[in-house]
Amino acid sequence: MTKKGIRRFFTWLLALLLLGIMGYSYLAMRGQARYIVQPNRTRVIIHGGEKGFLDKEDVTHVLPIDITDTTTISVDLAAIEGRVKHEIPYAKEVNAFISPTSRQMTVQVESRKPILRFFSDHGSFYLDDEGNPMRTKVGVSVYLPIVRAERVDSLTLKQTLLPLSQFMQAHEEWASFFSVIELKEGNRLHFYPRVGDYIFEVLGTNNLEEELPKIHTFYKKIVPQVGANRYQLVKLSYAGQIVCKKRD
Repeated sequence: MTKKGIRRFFTWLLALLLLGIMGYSYLAMRGQARYIVQPNRTRVIIHGGEKGFLDKEDVTHVLPIDITDTTTISVDLAAIEGRVKHEIPYAKEVNAFISPTSRQMTVQVESRKPILRFFSDHGSFYLDDEGNPMRTKVGVSVYLPIVRAERVDSLTLKQTLLPLSQFMQAHEEWASFFSVIELKEGNRLHFYPRVGDYIFEVLGTNNLEEELPKIHTFYKKIVPQVGANRYQLVKLSYAGQIVCKKRD
């Protein structure tokens, strides 16, 4: 390498080093920096989630400022972001920034998205679209598939409830057909239709696409032959057949 090439190399290396130091310094200092804002100009923007699940009032309620105040004050943006995310379990990401000309603070919150509601021996929870549980929100009604289970661990959340909820999202006709889904021992799922007192059973979630349509076959071919009151438990996970258990 020529002397000119070596100088150029070290010049770029020094420039990259300085850029890295500046970036690190910005991140390190941002948590300590304070910015002047006019509280009554504060904007709260909600992205994602279900309509009405997370609203602006939820965010303004936990802000360390009175958004009706017209007196300028100093705020710590990093502290505000941390507070919103800590106080609101439904907030996935929080980003706060300030317009230097208008002194207007904007707080953008990306909402977690509930896709299923489940009841366990630990209480009532939502499952979000990443397979993470969160407490249900008081006073908010979100139309979601409902699952009952005695015990739900992290493995059950990721391997059973998450794929089940994803299937229901992709097949709204089934989500509206069932009122409740119950998780039993042995990873058996019991589906209870909104109309009638049948119980449709499948083993796990791997073959829902093929197994649930057997319900149509049950109603069209079996019920007309034997009557509506002969069977109660209808097992759908047997290859090429439907196994029915008589009512007690």
